[in-house]
Parts: sequence; structure tokens; C-alpha cells
Amino acid sequence: MALGILMIGFVVMSVISILGLLLMFLVKNRKTKEKALYFMAGWGMIIAVLGASAQPSNYVIQQLVSWILGFLGIAGVLVYKKAGNRWMTLIAYLLIILSVVGGMERLFF
Repeated sequence: MALGILMIGFVVMSVISILGLLLMFLVKNRKTKEKALYFMAGWGMIIAVLGASAQPSNYVIQQLVSWILGFLGIAGVLVYKKAGNRWMTLIAYLLIILSVVGGMERLFF
């Protein structure tokens, strides 16, 4: 029973992640893109918290990797704020994608 609930939670998290990342790239409205970027950065941190707290307390390296992946989303927001051109914006998007996808991968394996 508990594993079924965890599986449903993981599927819901995966769907939110996929839809949010698609929203960041497919929407044309700049304000909506920006809101999706901020949401996905926060979502990456939520995933990092879940990933780090899922590890035993003596697995410090694995917890650190989860936290680093979460903070990549924050770094993406900072890069986005300082972006002067399109390449910097793309780097910010890629950092947030790495945060979300890497965090979900850490939760799965």
C-alpha cells in the first residue's frame, strides 16, 4: 500500500516536472515564461529537499549531491536576473533543467 502511494507521488512529480519544463520553452508570452522559470527553480529546490531527506543521515555525499542539484535552480535564477543576452538566458534555462531532471533522477535511483 505504501509503495503504491509513493509511486503515485513520483508519477505526479514527474508530470509536474515535464509540464513545467515544456511550459518554459513552448510558451511565447515573456511573463508566463518568467513565472514558469521561477516555479521550476522552486520545484527543483523542493525536489532537492525530498532527495536529501530521503537519504540516511550517514550518506552525507549523496545528500550533498541532492542539495547541489537543488541550488543549481537558484543559480539559474541568478543567471537569468543578470542575463544580458540570449545565451545567458539559455544557460539559466539549462541550469534549471539540470536541477529538476537531476533531482528527479536522484529520487528514482
